[in-house]
Amino acid sequence: MYLCRHFGRFVMFSGVMSMILAGCGKQQFPADSTPIPESGQSSQTPSITEISSGTSAAKPGATSSLLFQTVGRESGFDFVRYDDMHGQERIFEVNGGGAAVFDFDSDGWLDIYMTNGCRVPLALQSTETPGKLFRNQQTLKFRECSQASGLMQFGFCGGCAVGDANEDGFEDLYIAAFGPNQLWINNGDGSFSPLSAMKIPEVGEWSSSVAFADLNSDHALDLYVTNYLAESDSNPKLCRDSKPGIGDTGCTPPHFEGVCDRLLISDGEGAYVNASASAGLSTLPGKGLGVAICDFGGNDQPEIYVANDVEANYLFRLEDAPDEIEVDRPARISLREEGVLASVALDERGYAQGSMGVAVSDLDRNGLPDIFLTHFFAESNTLYLNHSTSSTLLFQDSSRMSGLGPSSLDRVAFGVAAIDVDNNGWKDLLIANGHTYDRTWWANPEPFRMSPQLYENQGAASFVDVSASAGEYFQRELLGRGLATGDFDRDGRIDAVVSQQLDQSVILQNITVSAGNSWVLKLIGRTCCRTPVATRVLLRDIEPAVCEHLVSGGSFQSANANEIHFALVSANTVDLDIQWPDGIKEIVTDVAPGYWTIRQGDHRAWSTIPFGPAVK
Repeated sequence: MYLCRHFGRFVMFSGVMSMILAGCGKQQFPADSTPIPESGQSSQTPSITEISSGTSAAKPGATSSLLFQTVGRESGFDFVRYDDMHGQERIFEVNGGGAAVFDFDSDGWLDIYMTNGCRVPLALQSTETPGKLFRNQQTLKFRECSQASGLMQFGFCGGCAVGDANEDGFEDLYIAAFGPNQLWINNGDGSFSPLSAMKIPEVGEWSSSVAFADLNSDHALDLYVTNYLAESDSNPKLCRDSKPGIGDTGCTPPHFEGVCDRLLISDGEGAYVNASASAGLSTLPGKGLGVAICDFGGNDQPEIYVANDVEANYLFRLEDAPDEIEVDRPARISLREEGVLASVALDERGYAQGSMGVAVSDLDRNGLPDIFLTHFFAESNTLYLNHSTSSTLLFQDSSRMSGLGPSSLDRVAFGVAAIDVDNNGWKDLLIANGHTYDRTWWANPEPFRMSPQLYENQGAASFVDVSASAGEYFQRELLGRGLATGDFDRDGRIDAVVSQQLDQSVILQNITVSAGNSWVLKLIGRTCCRTPVATRVLLRDIEPAVCEHLVSGGSFQSANANEIHFALVSANTVDLDIQWPDGIKEIVTDVAPGYWTIRQGDHRAWSTIPFGPAVK
């Protein structure tokens, strides 16, 4: 969340950066802004006009067949997040919350969990506003079952992650908070129990997004936790703003110290070890808001991408810890940061942006997962196209030529998802927008509530903004935050849930007429983790390539369903080339459209509930 108006951190790297970044333009602040320069950074940032000059913006008035309809409280999904807002816009109250999409009761239908806030200071130990768990009753009808399940999350919570942490066949839930985080174990009978504090190190910083993955190849899921800023809930930092009737308001990120992320390694026996120091994270304080874990280079090893706010983003590769570091074997892991070398730390001008949400998917169909980041007002959202090899990670900032950059300059963007809305084989982009501070009273006002956006991929990562025709939801002015995806009605079309501030959160049901056939895969590891993050599935003999990856994390403070979805216009059956994260490869042939469960080593797909009649 980049709260400082038009504040840009200019980071100059000699040598390497001069070779991989094209020039940096001079930037200007509006006359009424008062940026706070820090050591080694410019006090200027680009204006909207300056950024958009010479670019070809996606046309917001374009029409398309892509269409969503809003599902709200009439379905039983009734949730309004509580952030204890008092008008001062303290920095911890403007991030909002996230959503998790997972089948907690293993009935074949995706359920929803929404994180919630509480009264502050935390010493009040408020229990009036727990998070909410909604059970999907198969016809887009939901029943709130938080208390019945025992999943009663209290505290000021934001992000969440889903994975089978104890390998028992039932997905568990990790919740990030402003204060102690929580790991809830799924008991397999529709109930949850918090993991004992004796079994998992406390993370007491302000955490945001989280991701599960096996990072040390021991067939047990580990946790990467992004932390944001060093702030107090009892004595929050305020800055002079002279807001009418309010006075001082919450300070912006440059006023705060960043916090080091945490790496929690599973010991394989139900407990976790804090490996943050031995992995090298204790020397890398950032301002993390988004995280995604995926095999970006195709080398059978996951990499970790961290979206930092007004700081350079991180891209971590895994390597064994040096021999001289004495750590327990489960924690024997080291991270090598390569964000600058891979050209995903900064934008093409060499500026760190207010990065918040992240989507990872193969948007240009070259077989490699790309990275799309959402950013702050007057900053372009950024698309990094992947040109990596197994030995070298390398991306290209393609924001302008993709059409995604200019049309995002007047938004503050948070949650994001790459989904093939119309099942035509190309991933589109769905974005939740909304400002963090109310600046409508400024001399040069900025909008507060903002409409969401939907971009249609016209092929080869060329996008058009089709929000104008995508449904009534996209005409509303909202404060969108977390966003998560999954097929709630099992009709082969991917839906979404959006967590909003000061308004009802909503489900977006995809009612687009499908252009092609659809496949949804639930992957179950056997010699690797049951939740096989970083698995790659390639459709054989299809050009351009159709390649999907099981990504952990992504969006903003949210967790998409742990499923893989792909579609094709002209195919009735497909052959799957599956590369599991432990390096094992297998081929599954003649898979018809539908929902399938694939267990590692079976060499076949098992049909579950078929698609509904609505899909082509």
